[in-house]
Amino acid sequence: MMGATVPRTYCVSVVPPLSRRCGAFTFLIRVDNHALMQEPSSTGLRRKLLTYDEIPIVKSIEEIDVPMARERLEGLINEPHVLGVMLWGSRATGFGAPTTDWDALIYVTEEYYDRLEIKDTIWLEFDESEEPKKLIIDFSPIADSWFKQQMDSPLDIDHSPYAEGVVIYDPSGKLEEWRQKLARYPEEEHEERMKNKFALAVGAFGAGRIDHERGFTHDSKLNLYRSIVAAVNLWFTIKKAWTPPLKWWTPHAKTMGMTDETYSLFCEALDTPSVETVGAVLKHLREMIIADGYEFPNDFITAFLETIHVDGRPGQIRHSYM
Repeated sequence: MMGATVPRTYCVSVVPPLSRRCGAFTFLIRVDNHALMQEPSSTGLRRKLLTYDEIPIVKSIEEIDVPMARERLEGLINEPHVLGVMLWGSRATGFGAPTTDWDALIYVTEEYYDRLEIKDTIWLEFDESEEPKKLIIDFSPIADSWFKQQMDSPLDIDHSPYAEGVVIYDPSGKLEEWRQKLARYPEEEHEERMKNKFALAVGAFGAGRIDHERGFTHDSKLNLYRSIVAAVNLWFTIKKAWTPPLKWWTPHAKTMGMTDETYSLFCEALDTPSVETVGAVLKHLREMIIADGYEFPNDFITAFLETIHVDGRPGQIRHSYM
């Protein structure tokens, strides 16, 4: 099947260890693996979002400065079944090291996509002249059926790549049309999305507090971490944005204007998850929601009951997944 036009697929069985440096950024190895800058203050340590030296965001195939990636794309766009190319991940956001790999969605015809075996729906290629070999190409062929499925999905992870993706080849304009549709945040569901994520964060926090009072230390920490992750998701929702993959949540948050106060509260909760630190994060987010003109945090019991009522349950299913 399609032997000449499907790039060789490799199995990746080893994940390299985290480096102590990421590009130009030295960071502390901590429980949250975040890059932090610490400054003495009267109240202890104050965290600030670092200014990242971003890598260039590529707007065309010609701008790709890695020959292996550029030549592969130049070859692919000459194939009759290739309709478009969208970069995503670090090369689209600018987050990451200059040596990061190239992630791309390759928009292909439905007929070609349907003939692919599962193992051929990811195309990985390495520079084997280096030791260890370095991943250069991470491409995924996709078709209209892929986009249609994601259009029906309420999950942030099915939409956030398109909010940051960069279309670099699209002679028909159809790929950019799909990207814009999938990137659109559903403002008509904004309050419902906030309400469900708020309920999830507060519910996990409540479980963590009860576990703490009963002396179940590890149960408490697990639920407090659940609450923190839900709170990060809630913050992006408050900002009317799809929550991005949390691998790079700090530069995403900086780009969207997270204050040092908010970031510091999150970091303190991640460093030392406790009823006090996680409670401070939720109190802060509650104040943000109320400042935006929403009243539901003032009556959490009613808000929670609305999310599990027969009329609200579909919304909980749609918007509470992380």
